Amino acid sequence: MTGKILAYLGVVILTVLGALWAKAQANTELKEVSFCDVVASPARYNGQALSVKGILWPSDHSLSLYGAECVPREGHNVTTQAILPTRWESLPNGKKLRGILKRKRPATVEVVGIFERGGEPYGPDAARFRFSISQIRSASEEKNSPSP
Repeated sequence: MTGKILAYLGVVILTVLGALWAKAQANTELKEVSFCDVVASPARYNGQALSVKGILWPSDHSLSLYGAECVPREGHNVTTQAILPTRWESLPNGKKLRGILKRKRPATVEVVGIFERGGEPYGPDAARFRFSISQIRSASEEKNSPSP
């Protein structure tokens, strides 16, 4: 009898844990959003895991991320420091991105990461926002991009 009760309790515990795990996964669901929407409403996306399409632009001091339709300009500060993860070159599409950035060329990318807007400027170029990349979903050389 005790064995049946323990087996029943095990099933109940596994069911509850499964439901809690599913709820946690739903709460951390990745949002695919326009990068221009993110920088237009930074408080809404602060600290969230996002998938965005944009342009990575290398400079002498840091790496910037921006949207093709919302390029930083005077009076429109959407400068965003992009942070690549440790060992990013070994990630899928990392080698391809490295080849583009090594030649100091901008890259059209789809990346996953955490968006941050804080009170202090980010990085040596004093960017308004920061995007810490965890995945590089795609990368190709940007052909028609104006300089930010």
